[in-house]
Amino acid sequence: MNSHYQLAVIGAGSGGREAALVAAQNGLRVVLIEEDTLGGTCLHRGFYCLRALRACVEDAKYRARSSNSGLDADEAGTRLPDWITTQRKVSVRLTQAWNKQFERAGVDIRFGRAVLIETGRIGLATKYGEPEFIEADYIILATGSRPEFDAQGSNSRLVNSAELLMRSGLPGHLLVVGGGYIGCEFASIFRSLGSTVTLVEKRERLLPEWDEAVGDYIARAMQSAGIELHLGFDFDVIHQGRNLEAPVYMLGDGTRVMPDLVLVATGRKPNVENLGLEMMDIVANPFIKVNEQMRTTCERVFAVGDVNGLALLDSAAVAQARVAVDTILGRNSRFSSRWIPRCIHTDPGAASIGWNEDEAGKAGLDVIAHSETFRLVTEDERTVVAPSATMLKILLQAESRQILGVHAIGQQAAEIVNFVSVAMRSEMTLEELLQVPLAHPSTAEAIQECAKGLGTVVVG
Repeated sequence: MNSHYQLAVIGAGSGGREAALVAAQNGLRVVLIEEDTLGGTCLHRGFYCLRALRACVEDAKYRARSSNSGLDADEAGTRLPDWITTQRKVSVRLTQAWNKQFERAGVDIRFGRAVLIETGRIGLATKYGEPEFIEADYIILATGSRPEFDAQGSNSRLVNSAELLMRSGLPGHLLVVGGGYIGCEFASIFRSLGSTVTLVEKRERLLPEWDEAVGDYIARAMQSAGIELHLGFDFDVIHQGRNLEAPVYMLGDGTRVMPDLVLVATGRKPNVENLGLEMMDIVANPFIKVNEQMRTTCERVFAVGDVNGLALLDSAAVAQARVAVDTILGRNSRFSSRWIPRCIHTDPGAASIGWNEDEAGKAGLDVIAHSETFRLVTEDERTVVAPSATMLKILLQAESRQILGVHAIGQQAAEIVNFVSVAMRSEMTLEELLQVPLAHPSTAEAIQECAKGLGTVVVG
């Protein structure tokens, strides 16, 4: 069977979905190819799973506070299987919603393993029936990534993030190896479930890719919640514990721990195996090499999302998908990870956009920085009684007074950063941002309140 399309998208995660929908809405005939299930990591092994689990926990805590009973680890462990079931129902519901969107947009969907054969030609191996061949004028690869640490089996004490989300038992003591956003998110959620949590990071601080103020704040919050942090120590968990029944791990500072489960969250790797990249001379080392238009070393093949390694974020995958489709349509579009908002779902959460202070200094930028911590009252009535603890940090370009970066911590961090993202894309100066009328009280007011702290700066 042979089919011809103007665009074939391989991979149905966040980037693949956006690419297929945008292309179809612009009149292209599109096929979306997925080996497993619509939704990818985002819906089934990542953001939505973690958020659904946290929502269940927070609801249980709220009910426990209302009845003055408290939520202990035993109760959380008993209810965890039900929460996992809820989490999976959320994934199914969202998958169905995505499928309806594809149907309405006229996107054809094929399930099976796609292999690049030659320029404009894809082989599709399905579970049933004869192999198919799909021809496409353009191809977008959106096959995503997976944990760098491979699965060790259902009985192993060593797990990656995808495996941990499948476990129905609550570990009494969880050791987290890696202080990036994945490690911090899982440490936070399992501590809220009642597990004892120890986190080890080889660098000197948590979230080393974020602004230092964010990493320091999250570290203090995690310690206040009872999470034990060990920073600045290299730790070979694989060598220490792979072959032991109940290993005692020796941390870099001499601390001994004997956890029930170890989460290895030390990075991710691209899904490029058996994709046939070599058939089109597409360079991957290990992530697929792309330019600012998301074009690979093969002119008619693009790569978006985690598989290119530029920014392992759903928001980045969506933005890259739009750039790739724009390029196919002949529009002038470029991607820069610098201006993509990102957030982390710890307790409290954090969000960021633009430069952090360390990066700006190393780049020789003349910046003015101001940070402020305050209690935020928003449109949420509950914050009138219990204002939300919030930290904001703003970086300005000294001469132009344009915003170079904003870093927020608190329940409304993502909303604050989204508001700033619009201002930054509009190239607004600080003074222009301060003139924008806003509803009162509201989340967006936080950035104006913090900005006032910068005052009127005389620029030489």
